[in-house]
Amino acid sequence: MNNKKAFVVGSGKLANAILKADFSIPTVELLPWQASNTTTSPSIVIHAGSGRELKDCLDFCARTGSVLIELSTGLATEKLETAFPLVICPNTSILLLKTLFMLQQFGHNFKDYEISIMESHQSSKTTEPGTAYHFANSLHVPHERVISIRDAKTQAYKINIPVAHLEKHAYHQIVIKDKNDEIKIETKVLGHDSYSNGVKKIIEVCLKNKLANKRHTVLDLVDMGLL
Repeated sequence: MNNKKAFVVGSGKLANAILKADFSIPTVELLPWQASNTTTSPSIVIHAGSGRELKDCLDFCARTGSVLIELSTGLATEKLETAFPLVICPNTSILLLKTLFMLQQFGHNFKDYEISIMESHQSSKTTEPGTAYHFANSLHVPHERVISIRDAKTQAYKINIPVAHLEKHAYHQIVIKDKNDEIKIETKVLGHDSYSNGVKKIIEVCLKNKLANKRHTVLDLVDMGLL
């Protein structure tokens, strides 16, 4: 059986973590994206870049019928209609995705309560907090009310992020209050291992299932029981 190529687009921490991960998928050859890509067979493109190479990726997927897995947030792909499978991933931690899906399904039940959402990522993160915005959408909270923390001292001493993970972490806190009653949901991802493992599982889903030629969200895959 010929190997299917999976190209990783981007030069940041997540892209590098994916390239260095031990995916151990026998039929997949994981490669860094090259602007002069001449591959003609259907492949998998994992976009974890800033968007500079996105047009080339879209053209490649349209030409070859490849799957595009979008890991970056706040890009045009989130509203794009395509003639190839496009999977939008605001996050790839499987445990966190299932939490996102749970709130997407049932978050409307909390719309009449006082809700606050806080997120923390490494100080180098400049893109929009896609996971926090998904939580906000599910709970009918305006994006401008999401509190973002990028100060290392606050992260270490108030949120209790281990110092070793200040440059590689994702933390979310949701507080839902009804007078003296309070529910708190916290998520904490340290390092990139869970993201890389999640990407591996998403790739496996794309290999085992023929996704329709349209835009999907990774939560659709959760809904279908594929993740």
